[in-house]
Amino acid sequence: MRLKFWAGSSHLLPPVCDYIEDGLHRDTGFAAVTKGQGVNYVSLYKIIDMKMMSIDLSSNYLIGEIPRGIAALDALVILNLSRNHFSGTVPNQVGAMHSLESLDLSRNKLCGDIPASLSKLTFLTDLDLSYNNLTGRIPSGSQLQTIYDAHPLMYDGNDGLCGPPLQKKCSTDDASRQGHLRRTEEGHVPEFFYLGAGCGFIVGIWVVFFALLFKKAWRIAYFWLFDELYDKAYVLVVVTWGRLAAN
Repeated sequence: MRLKFWAGSSHLLPPVCDYIEDGLHRDTGFAAVTKGQGVNYVSLYKIIDMKMMSIDLSSNYLIGEIPRGIAALDALVILNLSRNHFSGTVPNQVGAMHSLESLDLSRNKLCGDIPASLSKLTFLTDLDLSYNNLTGRIPSGSQLQTIYDAHPLMYDGNDGLCGPPLQKKCSTDDASRQGHLRRTEEGHVPEFFYLGAGCGFIVGIWVVFFALLFKKAWRIAYFWLFDELYDKAYVLVVVTWGRLAAN
């Protein structure tokens, strides 16, 4: 069975497709196998009317964007749209399909970022986004990390992806780190320097204070030095002022 056109409407069903070739009618049944599970569908009529748990449209000639209305299939457990010609971005609404356990969008022409909402799919155990044109930072989350540990090829073929769990670092991280180093090399003093200088100044003041408090000889010497400096400064100011007034 080959499906030629994907419905561009925001309402995914009905119709699922505008045209179905090879003579598929309402009474035609077929079987889908995804995630190692086989599901038999008796008729297209039942597929449209019931709450579907599995959709496998892989290896067809479907084109265009994935409809945003797909999120209305909240009972869907398995969705396989791999090996088609889907373009555009991965719908952010996919994150609302809370029952989803398996999502395969591999080998399409999808672009843009991976929606962060995917990390909210707590039942998701199988995810394949390989061989698309996805870019940007991979969303973080324990759920996606667990899936990656079990399926380390799930991001393959997307040269624009970066960040953990991949080894490729994002350019924003590199730019930020290089900018910090450049500012330091150009003479910008790191924040910890000001913190250390402030603490050192306070400690120094307290050391002098306690020294004068407990050492009488030091205290006398300090005030004597202060008086001497004061007298010299006073004399210098008076003499200078007198000379200026005379001129």
